[in-house]
Amino acid sequence: MAEHIDVKEIKQTLIDKSIEDIDIFSILKKIALLINNPQTPEDTREVHEIILRLLEQKEKLSEYEALLTALVKEIGLYPYLDEEKLELSDRIAYEYNRPLALSNVVFHRIQSEVYRALLSGQNVILSAPTSFGKSLIIDAMIALKKFKRIVVVVPTIALLDETRRRFYNSFKTDYKIITNVNQEPGEYTIFILTQERVLEFLDEKGVDFFVIDEFYKINPSMVDNRSIELNQAFYKLLKTQAQFFMLGPKITSISGIPENIQCTFINTDYKTVISQFITIQTGKKPMKDLINLVKTLDEPTLIFCKSPDRVNAVAIEMINSNFFQKNENLSDAATWMKKNYHKDWLLPIALEREIGIHHGKIPRSLAQFCVRAFNEGKIKFLICTSTLIEGVNTKAKNVIIFDKKIADKDFDYFTFNNIAGRSGRMFQHFIGNVYLFHDPPESKFPSVDFPLFSQFDGTAERLLMQMEEIDLTETSKINLQKYRDQNILSYDTLKANSSVDPDLQLDLAKEIIENKNEYHQKLCWTGIPSYEQLELTSNLIWEHLVKTNRPVSGVSSGKQLAFKILHFYRTQNVQRMIFEEINKLEENEKSLAAVNKKIEGVLDFVRLWATFKFPQLLMVINSIQAEIYQKYRLRPGNYSQFAMMTQNLFVHPYFKELDEYGLPTEVSKKLQDYLSSAKNFDDVLIKLKEINLEETTLDEFEKDLFRDTCQYI
Repeated sequence: MAEHIDVKEIKQTLIDKSIEDIDIFSILKKIALLINNPQTPEDTREVHEIILRLLEQKEKLSEYEALLTALVKEIGLYPYLDEEKLELSDRIAYEYNRPLALSNVVFHRIQSEVYRALLSGQNVILSAPTSFGKSLIIDAMIALKKFKRIVVVVPTIALLDETRRRFYNSFKTDYKIITNVNQEPGEYTIFILTQERVLEFLDEKGVDFFVIDEFYKINPSMVDNRSIELNQAFYKLLKTQAQFFMLGPKITSISGIPENIQCTFINTDYKTVISQFITIQTGKKPMKDLINLVKTLDEPTLIFCKSPDRVNAVAIEMINSNFFQKNENLSDAATWMKKNYHKDWLLPIALEREIGIHHGKIPRSLAQFCVRAFNEGKIKFLICTSTLIEGVNTKAKNVIIFDKKIADKDFDYFTFNNIAGRSGRMFQHFIGNVYLFHDPPESKFPSVDFPLFSQFDGTAERLLMQMEEIDLTETSKINLQKYRDQNILSYDTLKANSSVDPDLQLDLAKEIIENKNEYHQKLCWTGIPSYEQLELTSNLIWEHLVKTNRPVSGVSSGKQLAFKILHFYRTQNVQRMIFEEINKLEENEKSLAAVNKKIEGVLDFVRLWATFKFPQLLMVINSIQAEIYQKYRLRPGNYSQFAMMTQNLFVHPYFKELDEYGLPTEVSKKLQDYLSSAKNFDDVLIKLKEINLEETTLDEFEKDLFRDTCQYI
């Protein structure tokens, strides 16, 4: 009878004991027996983890190197093999897993399976752990130079910039890389776009290959309204007939895809690093327990919190502990942020102590700077919200999950797993530590549904409107017929305003029609509106398109929205707005937390309302009032100029785009004379690289940001 091998006991031995106190030969022998003859389905995963644990201490196992190498090869972890020490037969297997056009890369076994499926022309949907190495497969497909026009869809601006930089390093001589509307495609072009930008400007003609990262967001139950935009983008790209590759974290299954769309779903839990969970026993003061924990950690650590306010509270506690002393490492960066925003802003105060902050209220270029500083080892701790979990790569050894929520809602096991997966990094940390301040959610991965195919009851009409008649179910056609039959707004207008529910558009149109004469003088504006004109427009936006009783990024009403937008237009200076808000505090109220709340309130308004939500909704109301007043032979307004000005923060339109490249608007303003004659964004990038830094007025930190930006254009 075969010997029973308790694989969990072996793993626990490696966790509990020093490697010098373990009979390694016995463990290797048992693992070799289990690889080809697992006793339970769980054995395969446990054996894989044990081998990774042994690799973590490879330098202490030199006498067993041949045995360990054989086990690594057996489970397909080819990237961890030393090519120079392989025998001929093993080297053949090793080379088989090297992608055709990337000579410096070797895939692990499952990566290779995915790659070869794509090579054969299959469409692939990949569900795999965070540490799988999904991005390398994209790189390998691009490196073939088989496709002339490639579209890569990413969920956030932060991931857009990270992906752009990675592609630039590898493909700058072969492909033109485009991220926005003001660039002209070349013969070989990679478009890196958010789902909104796919809908906004992508010409789908000639697309040969497209990738959708974090594809699970296509499921309406997983995220907010962005899932509708992602479905619309997927549908638009699907109509190109291009081959596709969709990738995301571990899920259970997919549903809704019809048989006529041929694709291969690869679902794997194959890992290249281990997440080791450590439960922190907390008392009545978890914040104190957190500070005590971070004091013991000396390797790169992410601290996950539920919200920006919670991130700030943790940062303040770490600063007030007096354990994290000031150093000169990031003094130039901190000095610059204090000078250009406010001397009491929490971010630069934290950076002086090697503590980074990353959440949605931090300007994009500075949030990206924090990630780069963390990955370069300039800061040890990065306190973050879910904004950093959506695909942005970091070099974290440790992840502390301090909260079990995102905003006010408990996260599920899927999200928990995604956060925990940020610990460890291939070739850097075989084992990542995950410190838990709460019990993990129930171990259950979700299934992802594609609503544009399943068209279940409740599928958003604004998604269905973007689809061709032939792709709609009979039920969907019936549901959309009411929009074709009504005579309030044309179907084309409802469809064009794809970011807003058609019923909300119709309610707004009814309001304007019922008051068409009374509203006319206040809605027929062009160029810059008066306060009264902007107030009515903003009230209609708030009451009919936003429709909430809760404050949204510092705005509680249409009247307040109008006041803040017009004040921003007249001020055109974020720092001045910050000082005005802080001056509203009494002297005894000016704590670090209170001052920071005022600063981030301004930054949040600028980022959400000024650059995104207000211009988007303004153009929706623009199209509605234009159709109505033309129908009644009254002069319509035209809000496009003001929408564009607001979106660009009332400065040169290319400055906002440079901010996405890592160059803050405050720096771009100093370079205005060099860039003002640029005809388009491509021209801006050319002129930027021609600037002689010594002739500018940039300080040392600004020069560093400039050099970093130019390195990737």
